[in-house]
Amino acid sequence: MVVIHKKKILKVGLLGNPNTGKTTLFNRLTGSAQYVGNWPGVTVEKKEGFVKNTSIPIKLTDLPGVYSLSPFSPEEVITRNYILDGNSDLIINILDATNLERNLYLTTQILELGNQVIIALNMSDMIERTGKIIDFCEMEKILGIPVIPISASKNIGINELVEKILKFEENKISNILKYDDEIENKLSKINKILKKNKNKITDNRFVLVKILEFDPIIISSLKLDFKSIEEIDKIRGPRKEIKYEEMITEARYNKSRFICQKVVSEISKIKKAKISRRIDKVVTGRYSAIPIFFVIILSVFHLSFGPIGSSFQKFTKLIIERGIASPVKILLTQISVNKIIESFIGAMISGLGEVISFMPQILLLLGLLSLLDDSGYMARAAFVMDRIMRKIGLSGKAFVPLLMGFGCSVPAILSTRILKSRREKTMAIFLIPFMSCGAKIPVYLVFLSAFFPENKTFMIFLIYTLGIIFAIITSFFFKNIIKSKESSFIMELPDYNWPSIQNLYLHVWDQTKDFLENAGTVIFGSAIVVWFMQSFDTNLRFISESSESLLAYLGNLISPIFNAAGFGDWRASISLLTGMISKEAIISTMAIVYGHETDLRDILILNFSKLSAFSIVIFILLYSPCIAAISTIKKELGTKIAIASFIYQTVLALTISTLIFQIGSYYVKTLA
Repeated sequence: MVVIHKKKILKVGLLGNPNTGKTTLFNRLTGSAQYVGNWPGVTVEKKEGFVKNTSIPIKLTDLPGVYSLSPFSPEEVITRNYILDGNSDLIINILDATNLERNLYLTTQILELGNQVIIALNMSDMIERTGKIIDFCEMEKILGIPVIPISASKNIGINELVEKILKFEENKISNILKYDDEIENKLSKINKILKKNKNKITDNRFVLVKILEFDPIIISSLKLDFKSIEEIDKIRGPRKEIKYEEMITEARYNKSRFICQKVVSEISKIKKAKISRRIDKVVTGRYSAIPIFFVIILSVFHLSFGPIGSSFQKFTKLIIERGIASPVKILLTQISVNKIIESFIGAMISGLGEVISFMPQILLLLGLLSLLDDSGYMARAAFVMDRIMRKIGLSGKAFVPLLMGFGCSVPAILSTRILKSRREKTMAIFLIPFMSCGAKIPVYLVFLSAFFPENKTFMIFLIYTLGIIFAIITSFFFKNIIKSKESSFIMELPDYNWPSIQNLYLHVWDQTKDFLENAGTVIFGSAIVVWFMQSFDTNLRFISESSESLLAYLGNLISPIFNAAGFGDWRASISLLTGMISKEAIISTMAIVYGHETDLRDILILNFSKLSAFSIVIFILLYSPCIAAISTIKKELGTKIAIASFIYQTVLALTISTLIFQIGSYYVKTLA
């Protein structure tokens, strides 16, 4: 018997299929006492945290969501190794009560591992409401392990689950899946060979079954001698003739079906699933899916950047101007502070304030996208976009890194490790920077609200769409150069759900924290450098005329490159250069170099035309991502490809923005 109260920390792994409410349960149990990293050697996200309000510390690890423990993806290998290596005292296997038969397939594998297991039967309230009854006591008898009905989103059964975790004892699994006599006989013989080799892993049915299935990872980890491998090969027989994997898979599904027949007293279809399927006929319909997708995304943009989002932005800017900038300016004047210090403080408030004022709109956008994800729509969006991605040479799995690109390019590039072929990974990495990251939003908003105030929402939607279009064009270019076999992609569409407020809070808080950390480090640092180079000349004398500064000298060296594109002013050029550090730095730099005494929009209107403003926005959309993203590309694909990516995107950006400005100028002159 395991004596829990003597343990310093109880280690618990949370395991289940994707879309079973695993993340919601993890957030419910841990709250804000969680931290995110990566699993060693890979960039699959690793979430850990401590369960709230418990008598002893319970460290909860949110294992990657998987459908099985077969070695077909990094997630499955990570999850399986975590369990096999004995990293947990207990496994919580979360099941979706509305999809019990499918979920139990993974359970049959977990039980074979011989670990301590508790089943958390999520969404059990939905079963009760629709009249479908599950006999939890009978399910416990069949499996020989505790079964706790819960609803993670509604905080039902959570206390009972925590109590069961704290009091769990060694459970003898009373009904381990038995295969036919032929397979059982072979498993027994393989186990004898392992014992003869004095292997530490014996009597583990999961390992024995995987050996029979020709699992290369398990076999190599056992470090058997050549003679033992030959003996096992004889026991298994010819792989092509005897397909053990299919036989074992069928047996597991039969077991799952048997359990459902015993514990589910009503076979009627779930009302919610029916509603979801009816909605999906329209949302994922052949002709309606794409228009609905664009309408939903356009609506998100309208809420974020239209009247509501703009009101938040104006309110934040007003607080910064009247609550910080004006009082500080008055104070500095009263105490007659040194002009250099006054210039520095004014530049920092203006530069950082201009960026921070857009934080509410960015968070509103990310919050709305989180709501769509929680509701189940983003899984539909992935399904819809999978059709298009197949045509451009990518599998549906690549949609995940591309979607992450709208947040930040760095984790999106790292997440391409889930893609199996190097060709698909390379292609996805080249496309990710075309997905407008959150750092570009303040830049778009400043220019578009200045020059297209009445059509700002549509213009932002157009910019995002153009980024996707150029990504597609780039993909066709690579598709014709690099040929490879398409990889498979399995996707499950979960039922629609009401979004979780806690998930929304945690997601928005993470984004807020990242934004503020970035503003306090990278943007602040670049603002200091820009202020210094703008305030001093080549002889390091403090100057009041920025055209004589170090910054102007450097800007004038590179500005001729952008003359044909319509933004050859040295101040615009130097802002684009600091954008290589961080895209938000473009705004903080412009706020400093164009003069921080006036609203930046008013200054831009004096220095740009509508055409040149649109041209520079397109350049910012397309040109190379920040240094952090470039260094990540180098880490993933090597120096040559990182340089190629930088050159390709920068040349493309300059070419397209030049064409836009030149063609636009021609038509303006013609119409005049």
